[in-house]
Amino acid sequence: MGLKGLLLKRLRALRSDERGNVLITFGFAMVPVIGLTGASIDYSRAATARQVLNAALDSAALMAARDAAKLSDTEVRSRITKWITANLHGDSAKGFTSANTVIDRTARTIAIEAQLDIDTSLTRLIGQASMTIKSKSQSTWGTNTIELALALDNTGSMDSSGKMTALKTAATNLIDIMKDATTETDQIKVSVVPFATQVKISTGFKDEAWLRFDQTKTTCTTSKGKQTCTTTPITKSTWTGCVSDRDQPNDVKDNESILAYSTLYPADFCAQSTLAPIQPLTADWAVLKASINGMTPVGNTNVTIGAIWGMATLTPGVPFTQARPYATPRLNKYMILLTDGENTQNRFTSDGAAIDARTKLACQTAKDAGIKVYTVRVINGDRTLLQNCASDPSMYYEVTSAAQLTPVFQQIAREISQVRLTL
Repeated sequence: MGLKGLLLKRLRALRSDERGNVLITFGFAMVPVIGLTGASIDYSRAATARQVLNAALDSAALMAARDAAKLSDTEVRSRITKWITANLHGDSAKGFTSANTVIDRTARTIAIEAQLDIDTSLTRLIGQASMTIKSKSQSTWGTNTIELALALDNTGSMDSSGKMTALKTAATNLIDIMKDATTETDQIKVSVVPFATQVKISTGFKDEAWLRFDQTKTTCTTSKGKQTCTTTPITKSTWTGCVSDRDQPNDVKDNESILAYSTLYPADFCAQSTLAPIQPLTADWAVLKASINGMTPVGNTNVTIGAIWGMATLTPGVPFTQARPYATPRLNKYMILLTDGENTQNRFTSDGAAIDARTKLACQTAKDAGIKVYTVRVINGDRTLLQNCASDPSMYYEVTSAAQLTPVFQQIAREISQVRLTL
């Protein structure tokens, strides 16, 4: 039998052998399995490469910000590529060529984008020969400026469990950290916004066009079984500084210009006569500490008014004028919103759920404007509401004892005051 005949015989034998058929079928079936297993391995490699690339870009961005003022754009770009290359290793180093760098010398920002390709191993069996990893980072140089609003619950429940005493200590400590972080005059400004169901401002605002005097107070007396009620309107001469919620929907907005009657702020009788007044933005640390130490716990809870007036201190235009425009280069605006209770009363209702809805909208207004919102729940309060109010889950804090407030405020203060990357 010749060679050709022998081959034909063996092929006929293989075709008739069921075990051989099974083996071939099994081999074909294993291809996608091996490919998928390889994908798991390759994606793990990609995740590691991405972490390495992220760290390399962050490091290069910070180094570039340090030297940008004394180097040309060409020199900065060249150094960025060298810094990134020096910090890459493994798969990341093999697939990197260069970075795309945008330098804005007006805003003093450096934005870096880079990508790299890593060759796959077993994943190529299912048609993917490589994977592309992308990352970006941004840094600033020069002096960053900070505006921070402390919207602090001053309701009656803050008088329990040592909460108000601990809050004063923590807030004062925060002021010291911000003071120590300041390198230029007015680089960091802070406002203090004590709130209950209302807020209180200086009576020196009584002639401002954005205030309206139309609220009333009804008092009733009973004599010989007969009740007599008297309604008294608020006036500029009787007003002691308290302000209630604006008409809806303006109660959850912060209007820089006041035009329609419904946008005006209603001057009102004080539901809590000892409520501490708002301290607008200032870099006078002694004034800020005095404002904090003057806080007194009294009254019911309206978180909405605290959030919206915290924002008001950070917004240029009425009712306050100390804030810089939002678009100011290298300016960051923050708000710390702290409460220990659930919403119980505003100008319109005692329905907590209805007030919660207004608080949610007020927080969204602040975040939409670009304010980074931290929230702190002190022992009690609506956890879900405050978590959603924060700009990021990592910016929500919860303390189970008043003693924990100082370390929480210290951590927030250091986050705010340090030079940070903007990713």
